[in-house]
Amino acid sequence: MSVPLADPTYTGDLGNGLVSRWSTAADQERIAHCLATVFRSGAEAPLDERVFDETRVLMSPDFPLMGPGDYAIVEDTSLPDRPVVAVTCCWSHQWSYDGIPFGVGQPETVGTRPEYRNRGLVRAVFDMFHARSAAKGEVLQAITGIAYFYRQFGYEYVLDLDGRRLTYVAAIPEQNGDEPEPYRLRLATLDDVSHLQALYNGSRSASLVWHETTESYWRHHIASWEDPAVRGKDPTQVGLFGRLRMIVDTAGQVCGYTLLAAKRRSAALRVFAIQLYPTVSWQAAMPSLLRSLRAYGQQTPATTPETKPFSELSFDLGRAHPAYAVLGEALAPRVEPPYAWYLRVPDVPGFIRHIAPVLERRLADSILTGHSGDLVIDFYRGGLRLHFDQGKLVTVEPWRAPAYGDDAPAGCPALIFLQLLFGYRSLAELRATFPDVWAQQEAALLIDILFPKQPSTVRMMSCT
Repeated sequence: MSVPLADPTYTGDLGNGLVSRWSTAADQERIAHCLATVFRSGAEAPLDERVFDETRVLMSPDFPLMGPGDYAIVEDTSLPDRPVVAVTCCWSHQWSYDGIPFGVGQPETVGTRPEYRNRGLVRAVFDMFHARSAAKGEVLQAITGIAYFYRQFGYEYVLDLDGRRLTYVAAIPEQNGDEPEPYRLRLATLDDVSHLQALYNGSRSASLVWHETTESYWRHHIASWEDPAVRGKDPTQVGLFGRLRMIVDTAGQVCGYTLLAAKRRSAALRVFAIQLYPTVSWQAAMPSLLRSLRAYGQQTPATTPETKPFSELSFDLGRAHPAYAVLGEALAPRVEPPYAWYLRVPDVPGFIRHIAPVLERRLADSILTGHSGDLVIDFYRGGLRLHFDQGKLVTVEPWRAPAYGDDAPAGCPALIFLQLLFGYRSLAELRATFPDVWAQQEAALLIDILFPKQPSTVRMMSCT
């Protein structure tokens, strides 16, 4: 009997001495060496030493997103030292769709040594990752990655990723008079965990898809910087990148939090998150916060001697954010639009059944309340049929066009449909872009009700 790809004991023979398998704690150094080779700045450049510490963090037993056995690797057994030559790791997240939770798998640190590329090794480790994600009950896979590449594995660009505005340090207004700053930053401690959780969730209502967190995530994020392997070291030499700071007023009361880069790779200090309690005015807080961020950036070390001097604040806060409205064009003149998350949904009918309460609620709140009937969408290599009975979604199943008399009232390529499903693009936007997206009038009305365009801000949640 063959061993399933998701099983920790799985091994696969890829030919020429190449073997795919799951990692153990003993593989840490060889995995790190592979990735440090892949991610160095050039063929003749030294290994990226920070990757060794990052791999240590990811393979530590208490890392919240994966464990030591969650790297899918390929090793070359034909060589005496059996080097790891291709790798990805498997993170597990909890997201939600308008409040309905579901599991998400994320492949991270994907890499193949240059001399082993174009042999299908990434596909081999992705097959393992997809199998393990499915075995965990994760209904969706997501990755942030290089342009086009992950389309080869069934992924489609679906949700906003990042998006930023930049403020020149020289434009930050100075404080008037000798009054103390009304707000300042301090390092987050474990006592702040309940504040962090509450602040983070403060903006979830504005996002259709949301990345769920737990207090254990925040505790690990804070405690990672106190690890003996990290504490006291130059931040440029460790695998951790972001650090949490609380925003407090003159009385020391917590008013918000921010996540800041602990090192600079460019002239900009990256600001990954800022959130204030609803009782705090963004207009009143931002001038003081800008000056605090400027002071922090002036002390933040650069990763290389060639890094340009600190001159900018990069607010990596998504497409829209309260801070942007307050900064305006005068203080945030440069805008960089969002990139996108890649998503893969291997069972679209199953996912729709999972979020059926959301679709039924949208229908009940629409001009088609109590609707009965079918919605059929042709995916061209298959399709989808949804049947409603008095406003209830009673059937979601695959559909295939008959040999004659194809009567589907709508059509959309299967992967493009994910943009509708997750509110990333409206039907009208897709129809204007793709000639093979279409819908008859009645079907278009129902699609617009069930799958309206809605914003999502899904953060990259990692402790590195």
